[in-house]
Amino acid sequence: MCYVEQVSGVELVKESGGAGSPPQGSLKEDIVRVAIELGTELGEDGLTMRGIASRLGVSATALYQHFDGKASILRAIRFHGLQKMNSSVAPAFDQADPIVGIRECISRYVEFGRTNPWLYRVLFEGDEIDFTALADDERNAMGYSQEQTRRCFAAAKSAGKLRPDVDVDTAPYLLWAAAHGLATLMISRRISEKHPGFPVKDESEFVRNFVDLAVRGFTPC
Repeated sequence: MCYVEQVSGVELVKESGGAGSPPQGSLKEDIVRVAIELGTELGEDGLTMRGIASRLGVSATALYQHFDGKASILRAIRFHGLQKMNSSVAPAFDQADPIVGIRECISRYVEFGRTNPWLYRVLFEGDEIDFTALADDERNAMGYSQEQTRRCFAAAKSAGKLRPDVDVDTAPYLLWAAAHGLATLMISRRISEKHPGFPVKDESEFVRNFVDLAVRGFTPC
């Protein structure tokens, strides 16, 4: 099950289960949870209103009381995934050393993608969201990780840990592009220990080396 925690004013989804976990949520929350389960197992083509209703043990009509259709469920999934990703990277921003925070942010971001491949694809391969239609909490959630990363870069530059020419507003986007590329390549198994043509010796070590090289590009020689 999922519950939320306030982090810097943003609701972040966390996973829970077992004894002492929060009780089952509302039907709307359960619809999103089951939709993610089906999407992960069967892909988007296997994600149907009838399939969600069947797994929940309710009628399809019950789903339409909360969602207009599959498109609106996918939108809810995207924001659930965004909140979950924010929760995954949030501990990186508690590091006292901003460079350590930047490194950990990349590592956690890539790990989120590798651990949640279908959800990651829904987040970044779907249609662009209409920002003019977003509520304030949705807009805050979308900008959370990027803003926190920018703050890490600003703190690192103030401490003299970055090259003087590093633009703290642009650098987080460069880092995101690099991390997104790596996550996508690993999810698609283009970078893997079992690739038939170009195998890497150890995927975890590869990620660590990638993070080291990516951050080193912003620091003084």
